[in-house]
Amino acid sequence: MRRLKINSDTNCTIGIGALVVFIGMILLSAIISFTIIKVAEEISQNTENTAEDVRRDFANSVLITGAWVYDNQDDMLFMMEFGATGEQIEREDVIYVLTCTEPDGTFHYRSAELGDSKGGSPIFVWKVGEDRPTNANNNVNNFEPGARYFFTLDGGTQASPGGAAGECGPPHMDTHGISANLWLHIPNGPSTHQVLSLSNGREIGSQII
Repeated sequence: MRRLKINSDTNCTIGIGALVVFIGMILLSAIISFTIIKVAEEISQNTENTAEDVRRDFANSVLITGAWVYDNQDDMLFMMEFGATGEQIEREDVIYVLTCTEPDGTFHYRSAELGDSKGGSPIFVWKVGEDRPTNANNNVNNFEPGARYFFTLDGGTQASPGGAAGECGPPHMDTHGISANLWLHIPNGPSTHQVLSLSNGREIGSQII
């Protein structure tokens, strides 16, 4: 009779050990794959959130690119340029804030929609390359992305925008030896701040930035 050869317990143990290692490698691979997928999803989500924040915060932008003394009173002329990206902005949605502080600490300000003088000299707004409107009712009503515009602004306070002192205007800055500040606030975009400093006193045409 032929005697059958039986594998030893040692060989069985080796086989079971190899099987355990194989199963462990599969579980490790599954864990690593899950971790990679989770990290990739988080990175993708963070990227989308960042892109949305940038789009929301900087969809619209405007810069003050020039400012000059406009007349013998307290009027100033400004040039602004809107960013190439973004959307059309209505003039009434742009808010200006003009402020200044005298050496003794007296603070003056005025604020309104761009084009609204609140009782001061008429504010004109028009596109660069076109003629200035003869009537403030004919001001530009919408600002296009990438376009440049002129606008005028006169001194005065919120309580008395047409006051003789013309606070924060060129004569007032010249008399007190101070600078003024102008902010433009636009919807769906960052505000723009510009310090106004006389370059040649109150002489018409001299720069104030």
